[in-house]
Amino acid sequence: MGNRSWKLVGRQWWPVAILTVIFVGCKENPHLIDLTGSAVQVELKRLDEDCFNLKPNEMEDAIPRLEARYGDFFDDYTAGVLRIGQVNDPAFAHSLSQFITDASMRSLYDDSRKDYADVADLHGELNLAFSYFHHHFPDSTVPEVVLNISGLNYAIVATQTTLAIGVDMFLGADYPAYPMVGLPQHIFRNMKRDQLVPQAIKGWLQSMYEETAPQSTLLDHMILHGKILYALDALLPGIPDSAKIGYTVEEMKWCRESELAIWSHLVEQDMLYTTDRMLINKWVNQAPFIAGIPKQSPGRLGHWVGWAIVRRYMQENPDTPLQELMAMTDSQLLLSRSRYKPEK
Repeated sequence: MGNRSWKLVGRQWWPVAILTVIFVGCKENPHLIDLTGSAVQVELKRLDEDCFNLKPNEMEDAIPRLEARYGDFFDDYTAGVLRIGQVNDPAFAHSLSQFITDASMRSLYDDSRKDYADVADLHGELNLAFSYFHHHFPDSTVPEVVLNISGLNYAIVATQTTLAIGVDMFLGADYPAYPMVGLPQHIFRNMKRDQLVPQAIKGWLQSMYEETAPQSTLLDHMILHGKILYALDALLPGIPDSAKIGYTVEEMKWCRESELAIWSHLVEQDMLYTTDRMLINKWVNQAPFIAGIPKQSPGRLGHWVGWAIVRRYMQENPDTPLQELMAMTDSQLLLSRSRYKPEK
């Protein structure tokens, strides 16, 4: 894979036809803006189909075609995601043949085809999201999108030019293979089709900002994830908050009703500036709930608090461009200027 930069992001709506009328609801949602001059068409490729439609005796001839179509990403995919080797390995043709004929992998592909044979709706949602992205980040790369079978390894992979989505990681909360391979329920409950676009856009933003953002304190982590969620407000203005963060409606209600108690707990326990990795992980990593507070709490609660802070900052500083917000590195300054104080 050379020195190319790429990132495995995690086991991680609207059709293009309404671009011309998207600003109708601006008064209700300030993120619904006129995209005239910013509309883009994302190239969507089906690596899942291109691989699994091959026959084993076609491998030697097919590999150069796959390399030509997918460029550097094909090597990233086979070596980094599937871990079956690099294209220049003498045994690579055999390894790829084993992958596409493996019964478990074939089952994943066949089941994915039932849900993702037609992806026109998803393509339209991605076009709209990246049109907003192009409006807010005009100098940034709009990636090509590659759908693939990841072997239940990664939902989203981002390279410098490619956003890859493992469709086998979005087969529904009731897909029987997920608990069979040891995935916990609080993770696979969000592995469904309506989470594919939010998780993909979130993964692209994470690939842009995670490596350069300060991540020393819990507050740093909260603000980073809060900014990414706020960017989803701007890039996916047509979907509910629960879909952006991956919470149930009931969990969102609990967060809103408990906001003062959550913030008071963080402040009184002097957690905001902790560098304790275990404590930070408790508040920002996937979990069924946050230990030490009521079990109705959802995991990743630090993301939600950071989102609330960033939203408050933007209310106080409404002229801040999204690109400038995302580039801010002083978490304490952002908190101070937000004047964040939950109401009783």
